[in-house]
Amino acid sequence: MKKINYEILITLFLSLITISTLTGIYYLNLNEEETIKDNYLKSDICYYALNGIKSDYHYHFQLNITINDERIIIPENIGFEKNNQGETIFLHPIHTYDNSGRIHVETTKNATAELKFFFQIWDKKFTNTELLDYTTDSKHKINMKINGEETDTFEETILEPYIFIEIEYKELN
Repeated sequence: MKKINYEILITLFLSLITISTLTGIYYLNLNEEETIKDNYLKSDICYYALNGIKSDYHYHFQLNITINDERIIIPENIGFEKNNQGETIFLHPIHTYDNSGRIHVETTKNATAELKFFFQIWDKKFTNTELLDYTTDSKHKINMKINGEETDTFEETILEPYIFIEIEYKELN
């Protein structure tokens, strides 16, 4: 009788370990693409950057924004979260170091980044009808170019190395 109980306990124990392992694997891989997209604002780059480890994927793109013929300065340190002592406690995967318009994309895995992620990190609005605090109407529109070519992808623009993005809000003629 003791031998049967021991075998049942071993079987139950191994079954629990198997179920736990499979459940963990399932939840770790649950909607991985969606998780990358939705959690792009908070990613592993925080841990890596703050511990001096280089990211696996690192590239730049240039972003120029013009409102009614006036160039908007994109601030330095977008994407850096700091504590009360001014120490960086989190670095978003899309960020700036200076106000040149050069945007850095640094990730720990090869994930697709869209332009809207940068604006979300910056906490500014950008769609085909909104740019910062400006909205299109019968007298104003938003134009966007990538490497000099008109585009209508706006916030869904896929970020790629070395592209030049120009966004302009202007009065219609």
